[in-house]
Amino acid sequence: MCYRVGIKLLFLVFLCTVFAFAGKNSIYEMDGHKVNPYNKVRGPKAVVVVSHQQRNYVDLDSSVISQDTVFVSLTDSVLWLEMEKNTVYSVCAENSYGGVWTVVGFNYRKQNDNCIQLYSGNYVKTATINYSIKKGIKYTYNLLIGMKYIDLGKKKQLLGFRGPEYEIKKPVVYLDAESELNNRIYPDSIRYEKIDETLAVDKYMVTECEFIQTLWDSIPTAQMEGLPEFQKYWMQKKRASIKGALCDAHDSAAIRIPPYLALVYANLRSVRDGLKPVYSFSNESSNDDVVGFSGKRRFGMLKEGFCTSCMAENRRYILVSVNNSADGYRLPYYNEWMALARGGQSNYRFVWGDEKDSVQASRHAWFGVRDIDDKYVKMEASKTSDDKFWLKYSCGKWLQKSRPVGMLQANPYGLFDMAGLVCENVMLPGKSIFGDEVFSCKGGFLSDSLASLNLGSHCDTGKTRGGLVFQGLRLVRKIKGN
Repeated sequence: MCYRVGIKLLFLVFLCTVFAFAGKNSIYEMDGHKVNPYNKVRGPKAVVVVSHQQRNYVDLDSSVISQDTVFVSLTDSVLWLEMEKNTVYSVCAENSYGGVWTVVGFNYRKQNDNCIQLYSGNYVKTATINYSIKKGIKYTYNLLIGMKYIDLGKKKQLLGFRGPEYEIKKPVVYLDAESELNNRIYPDSIRYEKIDETLAVDKYMVTECEFIQTLWDSIPTAQMEGLPEFQKYWMQKKRASIKGALCDAHDSAAIRIPPYLALVYANLRSVRDGLKPVYSFSNESSNDDVVGFSGKRRFGMLKEGFCTSCMAENRRYILVSVNNSADGYRLPYYNEWMALARGGQSNYRFVWGDEKDSVQASRHAWFGVRDIDDKYVKMEASKTSDDKFWLKYSCGKWLQKSRPVGMLQANPYGLFDMAGLVCENVMLPGKSIFGDEVFSCKGGFLSDSLASLNLGSHCDTGKTRGGLVFQGLRLVRKIKGN
C-alpha cells in the first residue's frame, strides 16, 4: 500500500513536492522527527529521505580480495573496529567455528565458518554487527567507518594557548598583519584539564560529496537572481552529482557550510545511522537579540539555509536546543577540538609542535595558497589598505577553492587536516568568550600564513559576525563520558 503526502521542504518554501511513502523509505524533519501520513502537527517539513534498502556497490563474489583482515575476540565485552569507507574487509571471530554473523546495512558474504567478507560502504558512519555462537551468546562489534576511536580521558589534556607573548590580556584590533594575529587569539591561559570522554571522531573533515548526499533532498536546483554565493555553489555541485553516488575517502573538503547547515548536517547524519539527533530547532522568535546563549543548552543563531524564495525568511534567527544525552553526531566543543588538534601532545603553538617551521608545517597543513580567482589577489591597486586588510583577515569571506582531504600527514590521534585548508566549526560550551558568539571556527584556512595556523587562532560567529559561510566541519559522537 502506498501513501502520498505533500511535503513542503523547509528551505524551499515555493515548491511543493509529493513523496511516495514506501515501506522501505522514511522521511524526516531536520531535527530528526519522522514524518508520516498521519503526522500533521509538526510538518510536513521534510529535509531528508532515508532509504532502508541495502545498497550494493561491490559484488562480493569469490574473486574479490579483501584489503585487510580484522580478527575479533570473543572475550572483549566492547570492541570498536576502525575501517575506511569503500573498502572490502575480512572479519573473523578468533577461536570459534560454526557461529552465525548478523549484518544489517552492509554488503557481505560468508567466507568460512568464522569469517565474513564485508564492504564498508560509501559514507562515513557508525554501525554494529553481531556474532552468535551455539551457546546462545551474542557478541556485538561496533564499526567506525571513516572515524577514529579516541579516549580523551586517559590523561589530562593540554588546553588553552600560549602565544608569542605568552599572555594575552584581551583582543585588540590592529591594522598591521603581524600584530593582527593577536586579534584572532583567545585570551585563554595554558592549562592541563581532565576531559573524561571517549569520542568517535571523523578522521577527515566532511567532504563535498558527503555533504551533498546527506542534504540532497534539501538542496534545490532552481536558479534565482540574487542568491548568496554559498547557495549557488551547492546547487551547482548537486547538479553535477548523482544521488546515492560513491563518495571517495579523499574527496575535496566542504568549504562553504554556514553554522546552521553544519547542525542540520549533523542531525541528518544521525538520522541516517539510526541515532538520536543532538540538536532541535524552534522558531519562537525572529528578534535579532536572540543570538547568543539563553541557557546552558539553548542558544540563538542565524538561520542560513536554502530558502530561495525569500531572503528575509532565510536569514531570521532561531533557537537551538542541545540534547547532551543524545547518541547522535555533533560539532566538537572548543576544549575537545583543542585536545584533538594537539593529538595528546604538549604542543603549545601548532598542531605539529612549537616550531614555526614551514617545511614541517607543509607535511600537515594546506596553507599559504592564493588561488587565481582569490578576491584579495585580484583587488585593484586603488583599493585602500583597510579594505585589503579586512578581506585578507575576514575569517573566510574571501573566495577560495578546496583541496582533497587526508593527503598530508595525520596527527598522533590519526586525524588529518587539523590545520589549514578550511577552518572547522566548533561549539562554545554554554558560555561566550567575547560576548555574543556561539560558534568558533578553528584550524585556519588554505590562504592563511604559517603564523596564522597557531592553535589560538579563531574566527567567531556571533551577532556582529554572522554569515561567515566559508567554513568547514568535522563531527564527533560521544561514546562515553560526561
